[in-house]
Amino acid sequence: MQRLFDMAATIWRGHITFGLVSIPVRLSKAARSEKISLREVYRPAPQESGQTPPAGTPSRGRKTGRAAPPVEEVQQQEEPAVSRIRLKPVNEASQETVSRADVLKGYEYEKDRYVVLERADLESIAAETDREMEIQEFVHMQEIDPVYLETSYYVIPESSGEKAYALLFTALRETGYVGIAQFAMHRREHVVILHPGSRGILLHTMYYEQEIRKVEEYKANQDLVGKKEVELASMLVESMAGPFEPAKYHDTYREKLEALIAAKIKGKATAPAQAKSVKAPVVDILEALQNSLKNVKKPVAREAEGGSQKRSGAR
Repeated sequence: MQRLFDMAATIWRGHITFGLVSIPVRLSKAARSEKISLREVYRPAPQESGQTPPAGTPSRGRKTGRAAPPVEEVQQQEEPAVSRIRLKPVNEASQETVSRADVLKGYEYEKDRYVVLERADLESIAAETDREMEIQEFVHMQEIDPVYLETSYYVIPESSGEKAYALLFTALRETGYVGIAQFAMHRREHVVILHPGSRGILLHTMYYEQEIRKVEEYKANQDLVGKKEVELASMLVESMAGPFEPAKYHDTYREKLEALIAAKIKGKATAPAQAKSVKAPVVDILEALQNSLKNVKKPVAREAEGGSQKRSGAR
């Protein structure tokens, strides 16, 4: 069977900056769910197998022969109402739309050759959703590499289980352990962490060991840095330290998209995107650290009630 996922690909290139220090990096996914890729296939009935595509049926993606209207005519036409697009399953051989009920799952083991998996086949191996999540063991959270964490959920107690829930939450907090449990959800088996949050128990689904990518370039050569550079870098980190306040950070893309939609609805003109200024990389790290410490600014806390701001590092 072919490899289930490709080698890790670069999804972003840029620089990490703190102070005037600029570090060129690239990102690749550390983990992803490992699933066998199944395609949607259509198996014609025996009487259909000899059919050929109807005469004049265009192939997928082929342009029609209809010429575009002149620009003047397009400008004079009233803007048509926008309609939503819905995808329908199309038989690639005949270009005919097929019923969703006739669509099957197939695994492409060779180019354009599929083994068809019947619904009964998939039903027979699917995990039934569990009604019980059994804790297998308790471990210290610091032993778990964050790369294994996938999705987080709130664990909310039913009214009849509030005392037992509070007992587990308190025990986890007092001992510093987290629970490792297994159960099935959405027809897939999961290994999860039960972790005491600020007010209750959090659940984190985990990637399996084979889903973690092994990337050779992911390493730090500490022999490259000197003692003085480490001291200055540590001082810079301490000078920029403050309490974690997630409310300070906003999804600016969503805010801009909401504003853009509102402007479009009202028929207002939108401002063109402004080009981002790019900092020139600093070659001398020691000099960059020294200059950064001279110009360092403490992180600003989120706005308090009344609009005033406070310094997060103030004592």
